[in-house]
Amino acid sequence: MMNRKNLITLITLILIIIPIFLPVFFSFASTEDVYVDAPVALLMDSASGKILYERNAREKRFPASTTKIMTAILALENRKLTDTATVSENAVSTVPYSYTIANLQIGEVLNYEQLLLALMLPSANDAATVIAEDIGGSVEGFANMMNTKAREIGCENTNFVNANGIHHENHYTTAYDLALIGQYAMKNEQFRKIVSSVKYTLPTTEKYDKEDRIFTNNNRLINSNSSNYYQYATGIKTGYTDPARKLYCG
Repeated sequence: MMNRKNLITLITLILIIIPIFLPVFFSFASTEDVYVDAPVALLMDSASGKILYERNAREKRFPASTTKIMTAILALENRKLTDTATVSENAVSTVPYSYTIANLQIGEVLNYEQLLLALMLPSANDAATVIAEDIGGSVEGFANMMNTKAREIGCENTNFVNANGIHHENHYTTAYDLALIGQYAMKNEQFRKIVSSVKYTLPTTEKYDKEDRIFTNNNRLINSNSSNYYQYATGIKTGYTDPARKLYCG
């Protein structure tokens, strides 16, 4: 049976921003009982908001694709899953090389359930921009909505400039703020269902007639075929850029 120290090490190893939302079935005599490699970490009881462990949790960091948690929040609060949005040329062309995409096609019409699964499973950056433009009118307009929502949730050291987490020096958050965002998001049943999904195939459309857009959840704690699978994990999101390094919010 895995002991307490090994359990926490498994969750936090090589991660940089780590708000963890798990049923709290253990307690710590002191923070010395916890081994964490990451320079920035936070363990929160999602029900009460009580901080069980933190390290540099108010230090500003680049959120990378954990940004998409906020994007999904606004999508679910402003659109129904059956509502549709059209893929723009900007959404396709502005994703830098090597960043993840869902291979969306210009002019393709997708519903929000499809967009959110593409957003949260493989972490598709083109899907994020489609959502941003449809709801906010532009990426900039949507970023303003993201920042307003962050303040409503209680974030004091967060600033978004895009919907996907593509690196920008003025796009940042903290482990504490990200924990608040994750805690808020997991109260939404539709959000919980999406981030706990393991695999999804985007169906054919008038613009794309192949069924090869198969998305697997990047969160290895969710996938039972992964060596990192953890049966109690319910989400939420991984992220990575060179400046941000590896992140996990779940």
